[in-house]
Amino acid sequence: MRLLVLYTTSIICGICMMALEMIGARALFPSFGSSVDTWAAIISVFILSFSVGYVLGGVVADRMRSNAALGWLILGAGILYCLLPIYSLAFCESLGESVHQAAWGPLVGALALFLAPSLLLGGISPVLVKLAFVSADRVGRTTGTLYAVGSIGNFAGILGANYVLLRYVPLNDSILGMGVALCLLGLCHLFLRMEVTAEAGGGASSAAGGEPA
Repeated sequence: MRLLVLYTTSIICGICMMALEMIGARALFPSFGSSVDTWAAIISVFILSFSVGYVLGGVVADRMRSNAALGWLILGAGILYCLLPIYSLAFCESLGESVHQAAWGPLVGALALFLAPSLLLGGISPVLVKLAFVSADRVGRTTGTLYAVGSIGNFAGILGANYVLLRYVPLNDSILGMGVALCLLGLCHLFLRMEVTAEAGGGASSAAGGEPA
């Protein structure tokens, strides 16, 4: 049951991550157009936020003792998702024509709108690995499975956004729906506590300090 919960969390977060990347472009199009500069800005911001999120998530994972940190990360991302429909268009329009016409303009918009929520979701992967850790003998399999499951979520998020959300659901409703889902998921982790296993707390360091093979 523990791993099922963690795998489900990974899938949901993976869906929301890539779906936002896909449909988030629509939030920039009215102000910056649909040029390659806009897509390059979005992709660059998400890759940057994932990289920073992985590092910060690793720091959080090393210090945590339960899934409360995971719950706060997901809840924070969900709140930011829910706020996006409120300020995204007004913010982009407030940047002015000079920024709209500049090649770097979409990067400013993408950083302001998407860096924070995607960074929080990027920090989830190391936390999930820490919670899923059972023994040093299975750490490779567990980590690989978590990343595979998350990639399945990414796959579903891209296709779901392209074939369903972008075609049949209004932009703000899509983002708000994902935000609500993330908030509920985060609250579940806050109220249904899951402790880090004893071996995850000390086993990994013991294994790392053992004799080389």
